[in-house]
Amino acid sequence: MILIVRGRYVYIAVDAAAMDVRLRLGKNLRRLRRAKGLGQEKFALEFGIDRTYVSGIERGVRNPTVTVVQRLADALEVPIAELFAEIE
Repeated sequence: MILIVRGRYVYIAVDAAAMDVRLRLGKNLRRLRRAKGLGQEKFALEFGIDRTYVSGIERGVRNPTVTVVQRLADALEVPIAELFAEIE
């Protein structure tokens, strides 16, 4: 991540690779959650993760810690690697 300061504004440039992995994580989370027949709200309530946080992860705008990613994998009953798999 790069911070660029111009006058009163601060711009954040995000590394494309970092964005790609977040989008992949989000798409896989959504795919696996839906495969279990769970909506965001039910998933969040059952596993103690805030619904807006789940939404942010699925959209690729949140950068969850490895601990959160492990909790997601545990909640979905999949290996953590499944959340990072490249699915076409």
